[in-house]
Amino acid sequence: MVCDLEVNLKRLKDMKVILLKDVAKIGKRFSVVEVPDGYASNQLIPKKMAEPATPINLKKIERRQTEMAASKQASDTNFEVARKALLEQNIKVSAEANEQGHLFKAVHEAEIVSGAGLLGVSISTSMLKIPSPIKKLGEHEVLLLQAGKQEVIKIEIIKK
Repeated sequence: MVCDLEVNLKRLKDMKVILLKDVAKIGKRFSVVEVPDGYASNQLIPKKMAEPATPINLKKIERRQTEMAASKQASDTNFEVARKALLEQNIKVSAEANEQGHLFKAVHEAEIVSGAGLLGVSISTSMLKIPSPIKKLGEHEVLLLQAGKQEVIKIEIIKK
């Protein structure tokens, strides 16, 4: 009897919340956790780190998680399509260079993205990483990145 009373008292002191941000030692974003009532009311909810786990809020979170999963799936698919296309053909970027083949300015991600667009491949600047500045004509390697996956692709810098 005493144990049941303690368990019931503990339930009254805890509150279920949906975390809106990762909280150390509590949980990850969008997870439903039980925290002490005072901590939820005085810390998590006022600081917009959590919201009460009401049925309406739970449905909103489910919808958000579904949208995030669909977005991740679309992003992964886009990466795979771009990866396959760019392994088959090089991106060509034209730049101004001197007689020795040195560029007047380094090639940036945005220029590579527009070169990929000319090939019909859709990538973003956040998907590219240039290991070292590209300052010469010729063939260079850059990284195509997406959520832990990476692929080395080749680009060709040609004179304007």
